[in-house]
Amino acid sequence: MSKAPANNDQNDNGAVQKTTLQKLLAFAKGRRELGVLGALLLIGFFFTMTSERFLTTPNMLNIMRQVSINGLIIMAMTFVIISKDIDLSVGSTYAVVGIVVATLFTQYSMNIWLASFLGLVTGALLGLFNGIVAVKGQIPAFIVTLGTMMIYRGLALVISGGRPISVRLPAEYFNVTGARVFGNIPVPALWFVGVAILGAFLLHRTSYGYKVFAVGGNVEAAHLSGINTDRVRITNFMLTGMAAGLAGIIALSYLTGVTPTAGQGMELQVIAGTVVGGTSLFGGVGTIGGSFIGAMIMGVVRNGLVMIGTSAYFIELIIGLVLIAAVFISTYSYREKR
Repeated sequence: MSKAPANNDQNDNGAVQKTTLQKLLAFAKGRRELGVLGALLLIGFFFTMTSERFLTTPNMLNIMRQVSINGLIIMAMTFVIISKDIDLSVGSTYAVVGIVVATLFTQYSMNIWLASFLGLVTGALLGLFNGIVAVKGQIPAFIVTLGTMMIYRGLALVISGGRPISVRLPAEYFNVTGARVFGNIPVPALWFVGVAILGAFLLHRTSYGYKVFAVGGNVEAAHLSGINTDRVRITNFMLTGMAAGLAGIIALSYLTGVTPTAGQGMELQVIAGTVVGGTSLFGGVGTIGGSFIGAMIMGVVRNGLVMIGTSAYFIELIIGLVLIAAVFISTYSYREKR
């Protein structure tokens, strides 16, 4: 008579454990960034085993500084790609804003804070131009931003006269843009983390983020539901322009100069980091957390390959293979869901 309750208790405990396990599995299945995090940990483990210098505090901080510039733009590019657009002009925008800020500060003796503000406005305006032409002109964003990539690069060359510009920035400005604080932590890395937190809140906790996913999932359905789809897409381009501008300003600070050719090829690295992080090129799918990890993967792979003595020629080849693999997985997942 006394054994029945014990069996019932065991059955209840087993049922609770099974339910908990099912919930955990369902949660993991719904969180694409967990798979990306697993990939990052495996890559990190590989380089830790092959290089004694990889898993050291100075190198980890160096990786954070290296990925911060591209990472800032990756956060904004996530919005653009989720809404089924793309921006190839970010590298040129990065250069233009850096040139504008440096020129205003050195040649026109403008206050560096005001020059930086105008630089961010410039980035937003360049993004606005991309958005208006692509959205209102109903031209594929790939074509539009391919053209503006060349236009903005030419603009950077014209403003600078094709020459690099060196700057000597005030200490108080450098301390919040390019210095190292709190035990050698790079300030650019803090900017990266801060923008990632802001981006995560905007994309996953506001109505605007819901609209971005809706536009990327089905633009016609989003429009019929009352969403101003044109405004959402144009705003995304403006965010990307501002992020590229911010990256240009921070790079100007810690490099103490800028060249009109800065950022060449950056657009491909940014798109690669976004896609590796799980954002689908088909639109409607992506997370800021995944893109953050994707940015880290790109930085870890590049840094780790250097640490183990890989030839510079092979580094680009391997990065390209990583991108193709990520796109293949993204495409496969999209087809499976359909």
